[in-house]
Parts: sequence; structure tokens; C-alpha cells
Amino acid sequence: MKNSDKNPGEFAFGAVAAAALFSALTLFSGALASSPSCSEFAEGLAVMSAKLNYFSEDAPAQDDETTMPKEEPVKISPRLSRSLISLSGFGGWDSEAAPEEKDEPEEDEQDKTENPSGKIVRKTYTYRTSDTYLELPGGGLIRNCTDIDSGYLLEQCAKKPDFSADTSGMPFVLIMHTHTTECYEDEISDSYGENSVSRTTDLDKSVVAVGEKIADELRAAGIGVIHDETVHDYPRYTGAYDRSAETVKKILEENPTVKIVIDVHRDAIEENGTRYAPAVEINGVSAAQVMMICGCTNVPQYRYNLRIASRLQSKAEGMFPGLTRPILFDERNYNQELTHGSFLIEMGSDSNSLGEALYSGELIGKALAETIREGW
Repeated sequence: MKNSDKNPGEFAFGAVAAAALFSALTLFSGALASSPSCSEFAEGLAVMSAKLNYFSEDAPAQDDETTMPKEEPVKISPRLSRSLISLSGFGGWDSEAAPEEKDEPEEDEQDKTENPSGKIVRKTYTYRTSDTYLELPGGGLIRNCTDIDSGYLLEQCAKKPDFSADTSGMPFVLIMHTHTTECYEDEISDSYGENSVSRTTDLDKSVVAVGEKIADELRAAGIGVIHDETVHDYPRYTGAYDRSAETVKKILEENPTVKIVIDVHRDAIEENGTRYAPAVEINGVSAAQVMMICGCTNVPQYRYNLRIASRLQSKAEGMFPGLTRPILFDERNYNQELTHGSFLIEMGSDSNSLGEALYSGELIGKALAETIREGW
């Protein structure tokens, strides 16, 4: 440790100056946050601070086609990140992004008994293009929550998948469920109560039933599909992604014609005890809005996954406007390194009704079937 030649007076002056600067920054940030003309500044500051805190030791892997230089990862203390968010007047990450699907249950999943009842708000999520929400070449949006160049992502989404569409009837699509027991409300409701459950071993009421609706539409179109109903999250939740990875690897080994792997989940959107049901009316019937997620953490071929997901996104929006929320592109994994056509899809949330989710499964199945039949 170095000895300092500063005297106590200089230290006191420095402390006063630092306090004054901090107060000035606080007032400046607060004024900008409250100004309508600068409303995006506060959000940008919060998101930037949260992103800095979120970085891992390794930057997202870049693929062989990009010439973008890798940036050195930046780390910031959680305390400073929270302070920046507080200063900006912005509440941090919005509730529109799916909570990261982890091998450990989210706190709200574990502790829902502490809040046995509350309000359900039905909401149709709409978006506009911005620096974060990017318009796909064929329609629909992608939300870029990474530091990967948005222009590069759009270039990749415009390219064709690196495998041919197959309508021969051979297995081409695998539908599976890492969190197999995720489920929904029994009926459309404006509140949840003690009888509301987020998981069930009755697969006729879980995301498995939704996956079967997708599979039905593919079969009807003559497209080969495998729907695997293996339960990966019960009786043990921890390790679900490890177990589902083994399931996928085994199926791929036995069925080398499978190119597209879809992990079907349902979202959980909750804020201050209020739960949200993303819903939209399609052909006079209420449907659960859906969101695809593509990850880039330890997924060196993420660009290929994006290509097929973006085609499905554009087709679904063209056939059923409002059905989808933007593709979430984020620093996540979800076993998506296993193929060049892997993505996760959130079919509504736990506050949607099972009927809404089943209807959305039918619609997404039709859109996927049409995407494959038309080819790339």
C-alpha cells in the first residue's frame, strides 16, 4: 500500500467537492428524467448501467462472418448500478422482457404463496421501431438486448437459413419442453387467487398441450414433426436444462433430418403483485401473445437460429397481426447451440387462460407450416 503525501485539509476539500458533484449530477439526472423531451435519456442511462452490471467475464462469441472488433468486458458494482438506475428516475428493466429461464425457480415462482391473490391486467403489447426494437426485413420486430451491432443482426435475419425446407414427411421439427409443467389459468380472469397454480403435472393443461397444437398443424401440412413430452422439471426443477439437452441430443442422433428445435414455455409477467396477460384478438377470438427468444451466450451459430426465428416472426405477423411480441435477442443460452434452427418460444404467460394459449399454438403452428412450405 502506497503512503500518501496529501494533508488532511486536501482530503476534506476533495470530499466536499465530490459531494457537490454528486448532488449536481443528481439534480441534472432528475431534471432530464422528468423532462418529456428527454424521457428516453433516463431509460437509456438505466439500461446502460444494468447492461454494464450484467456483462460476464467473456464477451458474446462473434462468428466467422463478422469483422466487428470485440469489446473488452466492463464490470460495475451492483451497488453503483442500482444508484445509477435510482438517479435516472427509471425503474430498471421493464416487465416486457421475459425473466431469464433458469435452472433455479425465480423468486416469484417460489414465494407466490406469500401473495395468494391479486389483479390480472390483460394487455396487448405494441411496439415501435427504435435503437432497441428493430424492424425485420420481412415484417415484425427483434429486440436487441446485447452489444452486438444491430445492423449486423438485421443482415443476418435477411439471409436464408443454412438448411433446406423439408416437406417430405421425414422428421424436420422437434417440439419439446424444458419446463414441462408450466401451465395457465383455467379461464380468462381479471384476478388470481389461492387456487391459481403456475405448474401442473397434468400435461393436458400444461405447455405440452400447447406444443401439441403446434404439432397438429405441422402434421396437417405434411411436415414431419416429433413432439417430445418428457418431463424435465419434476420432481426436480434444478438441472432441467441439462436433462432437456440430453433429450434433444438423443433425438437428434436418432433423427438426423431434424433441423428445427422449438422449446415451448410460457412467460410469467408480474410487477408489484399485479400479473399481466399478454393477449390480442385474432379473428374475433382472444389469443395469448407469443414471444420467441434467441440467445448468443455460448451459441456461436446464433445468427443461424435468428434466421429461422425471424422468418417465423415475419410470417406470423403477416398472417395474424399482433400475435407476436418482438423476438428477444439476449445474452442467454437455452441449449440453442445444439442446432442451427433452435429457439425458445413463450406462449403467453401464466395469467393467460389455457384456451388462449391453445389457440395461439394453433396459429403459430399454421404460420410455421406456411413458412416451411414456402421454403426460404
